[in-house]
Amino acid sequence: MKNSMENVQNRRNQLVAELKQISSITVKDLADQLDVSEITVRRDLKALNDMGRVNWHHGVVEKVDDELSQGNSLRTKIEQLKDSIAAAVPSYITDNSTLFVNSSSLCWRAINQLAVKPLTIITNNIRATECVRHPETSIILTGGEVRYPKESLVGTVTIQLLETMQSDFTLIGCDGISAENGVTTQNIYETQVNSTMIQRTKQKVICVADYRKIGVSSNYHVADLSSVDVLITDSFANERVVRDFRHRGIEVIQVAN
Repeated sequence: MKNSMENVQNRRNQLVAELKQISSITVKDLADQLDVSEITVRRDLKALNDMGRVNWHHGVVEKVDDELSQGNSLRTKIEQLKDSIAAAVPSYITDNSTLFVNSSSLCWRAINQLAVKPLTIITNNIRATECVRHPETSIILTGGEVRYPKESLVGTVTIQLLETMQSDFTLIGCDGISAENGVTTQNIYETQVNSTMIQRTKQKVICVADYRKIGVSSNYHVADLSSVDVLITDSFANERVVRDFRHRGIEVIQVAN
């Protein structure tokens, strides 16, 4: 019988845990330690290498720090995942609708993808003015205090403007989304802005997050999981968590990598 995806993910997590203890190891030694075949280890390594969690070459596996966001290899892979997720967003937004968009980098990519549709986009992301757009699209900045280095607009002015509006859709990025703590962020200044966007949505809240954010809780609570209608992520996302989200009524889309 084939392993369930949950078992596969547990084995891959164990593989990464083994690598945290040493700097490098051969495929054969890993297979012996995990008591599985070399073919199985190679299949796991291909997936983990694609995710940027390990460096695998010439039969040797090298440790990759989970904080590798500064490393060129992982950064490139994550950027590619974000592009794939962003490219899926336009299918869930109707023409001529109004949408709130928060200041996440993934949402910024999605704004560029939404150039195929005429829209009214209301956002606290200053960089949205750099995005390509449909000739009939209006981009409205919320105003407020500029927070660097992210260049997001936050504070009382931002929230007051959002409270005078309603959107058809809200597109929200996050630092974590889990069943226990819902949508969370590590930026305290953006918490209430994101929460207000979600509360003022008439139709659907669409959350975009790569696999690193799925099942994770960050410092500050934005909204309960029940507030999310659609989650767009990638196929590396934890399958157990994805299955739980679906059971809770969230439409989860996993883009190919």
